[in-house]
Amino acid sequence: MTLSKSAGTVVFAISVAMLQLGCATRVVEVPVVEQVFVSGQVVFTDSFDTVKGEWQQASGVWETAGGMLVQKSDDPRQMNSLRFIQSPRSGDVTIETSVRIRLDQPANLTNSAADEELKRSWRFIIGAGIVFRMQDAQNYYMFRLAGEEGAVLGRMVGGQWNEKDLCNPRVRDFLTGARIGFRPDNWYRLKVEAYGSRITTYINDEPVCTVSDSTFSIGQTGLATFRTAAEFDRIHVSIK
Repeated sequence: MTLSKSAGTVVFAISVAMLQLGCATRVVEVPVVEQVFVSGQVVFTDSFDTVKGEWQQASGVWETAGGMLVQKSDDPRQMNSLRFIQSPRSGDVTIETSVRIRLDQPANLTNSAADEELKRSWRFIIGAGIVFRMQDAQNYYMFRLAGEEGAVLGRMVGGQWNEKDLCNPRVRDFLTGARIGFRPDNWYRLKVEAYGSRITTYINDEPVCTVSDSTFSIGQTGLATFRTAAEFDRIHVSIK
C-alpha cells in the first residue's frame, strides 16, 4: 500500500514478534515507516490499451475498448457513474484525462415537457470528468464538464452532493471566441492539481477554478460521468 506524503506517517501491522511465555504465545505489532511519493514521480498511468487490475467499478456500465475507457449508460435516472483506481491512494497529485461526451440525440425534438427537460440537461447538467481523494462511493471530490455551458468542481459528502459547489463557472468565463460552448463528440483535456488544501482545475490547459478546501486530504483517483455516456482516452496521475 502506498500513500502520499501529505497523509503523514501510517503504521502497518506487517511485522510480527513472537514471545514465548510457557505454552502461550502473543503477537506484537511492529511499526513500519511508510513509503512515500516524491516530486516528479508517476503515481499511475493508463492509456486503456489493456485491462488493468487496479480499476474497480462503483456504478455505471464500463468497458475498455479500442484504446478507450467507455461508460456506456446514458440513463437519466443514473446519477454519478464511477470507476476508480483501488491502489495507490493519493493526496498531493496532478490528474489528467481526455474525455468526450457521447450523446444519443433524437432526430426530432418537440416542445413537450420531456424534450424540454432533455434539452436543459444537455445544456446545463450532463458531463464527465475526474474523481479524486475518494474515500468511498459516497465521499469524494469531482471536477467535470457540466453540459454545453460550463463546468463544476464540488464534493460528495455522505452520499449527498454539497449544495454549494466549490466552483461552477460558465464556459464564457474561461473560453473565448469560437470555442465558447462544449460540443458533444469533441475531446476536452481535463486536469486537476490538488496539493494540500489548494485545488486548481483546467480545461484544455485554461485555468478554470482555484479553491481552498480541506474536506478530504487523501483517497482514490477515478473517472466519472453524470447522466450521459462518455469516452476517456487516457488518465495520468503524477506529483509535480
